[in-house]
Amino acid sequence: MKRKLFVYLAAMGIAGGMALTAFALPPVHPVLPPVTYIDTETVTNVPFTAWQEHAGKFKFSLTCRTTATNNVQFAFGRDADDDGILSLEESDLVVGWDCGKWFVQGGYDAERMETAVGTGDGQTLAWMVRLSPVTATPASVMATVDGTPVFVGMDAGIFYRKNWNMLRLTGRGLADSGESPVVQILPDSLTILMR
Repeated sequence: MKRKLFVYLAAMGIAGGMALTAFALPPVHPVLPPVTYIDTETVTNVPFTAWQEHAGKFKFSLTCRTTATNNVQFAFGRDADDDGILSLEESDLVVGWDCGKWFVQGGYDAERMETAVGTGDGQTLAWMVRLSPVTATPASVMATVDGTPVFVGMDAGIFYRKNWNMLRLTGRGLADSGESPVVQILPDSLTILMR
């Protein structure tokens, strides 16, 4: 009997995993346009959906060339005036690489937390926010740079808001920043209750 139950639950887990994958939103991969102005700044705005029913995780990663002279930053927020541009005032979270340091701040006018993890050809900043299944608010966050924990002690609430609908990716510097950002909403894990 135990073996049959295990096989049944394993099959249910596989089927459940397939069903949950269907609930996941496709990843968003914004790309910066080429630099066309003398100030070397390039910007793109990308619509996205930060929340859906059954959302359980919000994942973000940014890989870029981490030199002492370049800047790559991501802003998350809600395009309140529907002009297709995430303005400074509409940005709730700004995160990225700035001339030798990774940083995160809760909007353009908030205090910035920085961490230096070295420079080089490329590093990856990543975080995963676990969302409360009832309120869809951040329950916890884990941020790393190439596997090393960063921004420890920061309020998980700044890393996710379910009303976000726009990303703003900005690059500055003379050299190609080689940015590769990914944003994804994933479903909550499958729970089976037995009596």
